[in-house]
Amino acid sequence: MTRPFIIVLAVAMLLAPTLALAGEALPLTLLHFNDFHGQLDPVEAPVEDQGGTPTKGQHLGGIARLAGLVDSIRKEDPTRPVVLLFGGDLLQGTVTSTVFLGLPDIQILTEIGVDAAVMGNHELDYGQAVFRQILATAGFPILAANLEVTPIPFPTPATLILHPPNGPRIGILGLVTEELTTTTHPRNTSGIAMRSAEEIAAGWVPWLRARSDLVVVLSHLGLAADHQLARTVPGIDLIVGGHNHRLLKQPEIEHGVAILQAGARGQYLGRLDLVVQDGQMDIQGYQAIPVDDSAPEDASIAARVAELNARLAEEIEMVVGHNARQLDASRAVIRRGESNFGDWVGDLARAQTGADVALFNAGTFRASLPAGAVRLRDLHQAFPFGNELVTATISGARLQQVLNRSAALDPRDDPGGFLQVSGVRLVIADGIAQDIQIGGKPLDRDADYRLVMPDFLAAGGDGYAELKDLPDATETGLLILDLVTDAFRQQGQVDVGIDGRLVRR
Repeated sequence: MTRPFIIVLAVAMLLAPTLALAGEALPLTLLHFNDFHGQLDPVEAPVEDQGGTPTKGQHLGGIARLAGLVDSIRKEDPTRPVVLLFGGDLLQGTVTSTVFLGLPDIQILTEIGVDAAVMGNHELDYGQAVFRQILATAGFPILAANLEVTPIPFPTPATLILHPPNGPRIGILGLVTEELTTTTHPRNTSGIAMRSAEEIAAGWVPWLRARSDLVVVLSHLGLAADHQLARTVPGIDLIVGGHNHRLLKQPEIEHGVAILQAGARGQYLGRLDLVVQDGQMDIQGYQAIPVDDSAPEDASIAARVAELNARLAEEIEMVVGHNARQLDASRAVIRRGESNFGDWVGDLARAQTGADVALFNAGTFRASLPAGAVRLRDLHQAFPFGNELVTATISGARLQQVLNRSAALDPRDDPGGFLQVSGVRLVIADGIAQDIQIGGKPLDRDADYRLVMPDFLAAGGDGYAELKDLPDATETGLLILDLVTDAFRQQGQVDVGIDGRLVRR
């Protein structure tokens, strides 16, 4: 969709802009979403029952419905300027994204009329060459002011100035979390260095302030870092955020700066209505609009998504790797004791995230992977739920409680809540977890450990209330399915056994 905006990409710019006249009231509707993670189709959003256990809920999201909602807002008042911003993490999170490398997604976001985006920390997950394709395909700038790339820089501008008709001149600065270099394979970040977001912002914000009526930081830093930025860098009006998938029903105000974030996966569209007058921003209202069944659907984009799903059905038969032996998810094995499948996936998750401990409920694994050729279809049968990895901090005392809860489960019931582990060695005797070691050392009840687990466990699933609302709990955006698919593609042939980390006596 072509937008009638004056756009200036600013790596260096010497134009003398015309700012708003004194007393002139300039309206703006700012729409935003973040952390899309390839979620083209609606998803069933879980809700909690009275006991706090996740249950099935309504369907939210879907790019066709998001597009329809954006279009309906633009048509409310054709004279009122509307700007659409994307807060980063286009890639990684669905098999569609993995198979098609996010290229259809960026085409659709262009068609919807995104005006600007910030680079997310998952944008390099498919490699630098794919990201260059995405940049070349995007019909809008993807900003990253604190990114340094050598020898060949990405065309990711530092800043952008938008000037919609009848609206304020909007100076936008893009900042991405330093986790960009730690949450993907090291080969994907070769030649990339990060600079301090606060230092970069301190240099650019005065420059934008002198040339804009409204200064916006388009941030993929995370909510805590957004607050820190607002405290330390004067001159910012708005921070439109992303990264940790927080749904803010109203802006959070820090040192007079309004901070926004709209959940994840296109399930909500943030809408901020404001007026700029005499250099001051007046917020008229904010909504976190659910993209639910009531949202109008863009028929053209819905047809595009249906076509992609049909192509995906063919692609799903591709061979992604080979097994030297079966990866065992049979109930009699994985729900009662150590499994080579549980060991391998736990080790992958821990290596990917740098966690001390990985915990996976046995019910995560729904089918064994056979010896020989492994197809994408096999992986979907093994991991059908779309679970993603969550990292958090857990005390040694609480970790011991969790391991004891698992140990107390009766193996005769084939409990789906029985935990597969990585970074942990233990003996189960008399329904108690004994001789627990973390990283080769006895568990320290007073220590804190970094934990990685499925989002199901992080929500308290299978009765693990101890894992709910842990400090620093962060959705990584990485699906277990994608983790395993990438591992097969990288390793070619997988040959893993068990190592005695989990013994039952």
